[in-house]
Amino acid sequence: MWRKLTKSIEHFAFRGLVSLRPPQPQPLAKVPRCIVVLSCTGIGDALFDSAAIRCLKQAHPNARLVILAHHRRMAVAQHNPYADGVLPYSKSPLTRWRLLRRLKLEHPDVVVALRVNEDAVSLGYLLNRHAFFGSLRRCGAFSFLLSHPVDVAGGCHAVEETLQVARAAGGATDAPQAMVYRVHAREKEHATRRFSPWFQEPFIVWQAGGGRSLKHRDWPPAKIIEAINILRKKIPHRIVITGGGDNEEAARTIAAACPDVINLTNTTTLEETAALVESAALLVSTDTGVMHLGFAIGTPTLALLHPRSKPQLYGPPPEDPKFEVIHLASANTDGTQTSMNDLSVERVTNAIFRRVLA
Repeated sequence: MWRKLTKSIEHFAFRGLVSLRPPQPQPLAKVPRCIVVLSCTGIGDALFDSAAIRCLKQAHPNARLVILAHHRRMAVAQHNPYADGVLPYSKSPLTRWRLLRRLKLEHPDVVVALRVNEDAVSLGYLLNRHAFFGSLRRCGAFSFLLSHPVDVAGGCHAVEETLQVARAAGGATDAPQAMVYRVHAREKEHATRRFSPWFQEPFIVWQAGGGRSLKHRDWPPAKIIEAINILRKKIPHRIVITGGGDNEEAARTIAAACPDVINLTNTTTLEETAALVESAALLVSTDTGVMHLGFAIGTPTLALLHPRSKPQLYGPPPEDPKFEVIHLASANTDGTQTSMNDLSVERVTNAIFRRVLA
């Protein structure tokens, strides 16, 4: 209720401000000195935006590229080598005011809203109302603050969606669609020490699941247990279970039935998980941020997708032989609606054998 009220007040206030100071587009700087990018939602969304950040930097290599990232999910932007600075963003009015004061000193030539919540859009307008780019759909009720609204083509891949915004803002037209996440050398060294001795042995990272609100995307623990018991008889790889707090119960069930697995659920940071994924022989994951992390790092990844998780929208961009997608059909042969329980163990284990025994 409070959020709706504050949003309504802010919407009303900026409607009034726009009547006095409209977001009028002006010619863009040919050689921008500073570009501010708003990318302040979840881990998966930040990874989708990573390609657009590279797109902007490739076109303007001498510009300072500053990313405003969610204050609890800054790691993705901090591991993008094309970002020159990363600042924490939160919905707090005080935080936004401090960011505004700080960034005004940099005089951003261009502001680009990629994946944002609506509360961040007003900050972009205040930073530069003459060169503020963003997707009409993503900026939602506050899209009237954009000086350069971008009507993104429907049905395109999630990465392509923000690439269209970046290109409209002067980004490189030939920038690749692949996501970006670079594991730092010190993080690899830390993982080697923390997970010694098995870190040097062949292992598979298996993401136990995603967030609580998206449990329908998860593969049932009983199926994972059955698959692990088949795998352990035919391959030497250890199985490392990862996940967040919402996956602890499922992981405990798996670990109790498969005592050889290494259960790291809710014990690793995103940086540590990324170091594990980079060194793994294979990542197995349903539609989660960690699945996209595997795509961004370039680790061979087996994606197990729910019928509503469309590969053409959320699968690996672009198609790469390192990545394989198992996408469930929306209905069984008898016409009943499918769930992740309908994904057979045989189909998954056969795909894993192809990947690790090739």
